[in-house]
Amino acid sequence: GERLVLEMKVRNRSFLPLVWLDVILPAGHKAYIRQAGEQETSWFLLGRVAEPQAGIRERFVWLLWQQEIAWEEELDTLRRGVVELAGAGLQAGDGFGLSARERWYSFPAPLRLVIWPKLVPVSVRPFLRITQEAVAASRGQTEDISLLKSSRPYQPGDSVKRINWRLLAGTGRMEVNRYETVRPGCTTFLLDLVSFRQKVKREGSQGTYEEVVPMEPEREQMISLVASCMEALSGQGLCVALVIPEYQEHEAVICIPGQEETAADQCMEALARIDYQKEDTRFPYEEFWQAVHRLGQICICTRTDQGSSFDELAEHLGRSRVRYLALERQQADNGEFDWMYAENLCERPDGDPGI
Repeated sequence: GERLVLEMKVRNRSFLPLVWLDVILPAGHKAYIRQAGEQETSWFLLGRVAEPQAGIRERFVWLLWQQEIAWEEELDTLRRGVVELAGAGLQAGDGFGLSARERWYSFPAPLRLVIWPKLVPVSVRPFLRITQEAVAASRGQTEDISLLKSSRPYQPGDSVKRINWRLLAGTGRMEVNRYETVRPGCTTFLLDLVSFRQKVKREGSQGTYEEVVPMEPEREQMISLVASCMEALSGQGLCVALVIPEYQEHEAVICIPGQEETAADQCMEALARIDYQKEDTRFPYEEFWQAVHRLGQICICTRTDQGSSFDELAEHLGRSRVRYLALERQQADNGEFDWMYAENLCERPDGDPGI
C-alpha cells in the first residue's frame, strides 16, 4: 500500500542514436509492484520465459550516442513479498520499426526489493505487561528449569532444590544443577502455518470428496498482525524473534535476537518471504532447543483457539513461557494457557484497542 522508489540510469554506448528505447524490468509471476498511478498491472513475455511476468516499462525517444539518462521510478506496492530483479529487457529501433532489436541485460548483482507485510495500528500493552512483570521479578533474567546447562559441586548456602539427587544416589557426589538463563525481555512469535488451511467437501464425477485448501485472507491477516506487533515492540526497545516451520522447499526460519539493529528487519524479510499454501510443515526441534533460552516468551500464533499443532510443545515449555495469539475466538475455556486475540490488539482509528 505504500510507494517504493528506484533510482535508475540508462546509457547509450553506441555511436549511433536510438530513435526509441524501451526498458522493461520483469518482476516475477505475481503482481507485487506496478508503476505509480497505473490502474492495471503490465505483463511482459521476454526471452525464453514460458509465462508472462509482471513488470514495469519506461520508453525513451531520441537517446543520442553516449547519452546518459537518470530518473526515479515510483512504484506502488501491491502485496508483501520479495522481488528479485536480475536484469532488464531492452528493445530499441528506428521510428519505422524496421530495425527493432531486443536483448537482455543482466545486472552485475541482482536487485532485491523487500515489501514488508502491511502494518496496522496495534496495542502491545499485553506484551509489555508480561515483560515488566518478568523483569521486576528477576532483574531482567530468569532461569528455565527444563534446560539443564551444567552442574557444579555443592557449596554452603545452595538451595536444596538444586541438588542433583540422582547423581548423589549413584555416585555419592553432591552437586547442584545450573540452568540456562532466559531473557524475558524478548518476545518470540511462532507461526502455526498449518492452522491456516482447511478441508472442504467437493462434488466430482466419483462422488463427494475432501480437498485441503489454503485460507489466504486469514493467513495474510495473521502475518500482518505479527509484523505490526514486532514493529511496535521494537519501537519500545524490546527484542523480538521469529520462528517459522519448514514447508515444501522453504527452509525453517529461526531469527534470534541479537545486538544488531537489523535483527527486526531480518524478521520482517522472513515474513515477507512466506509463500505457504497448504503444505505439511516440519518443525526444527533441534535448532529450536539450542536457542530456546534466548527466545524469552513464546507466542504461538494460530487461527482459532480450538487447539494448535504446537500444543505438545507448549505443554513442554510450560505456562510461564508460552502464550497463544488467535484470530478468532471460538470457545470460552482455553485451558491453563493465556490467550490473546486479534480483536484485543488491533486499535481503532481513535487509538483505543478494539474489543
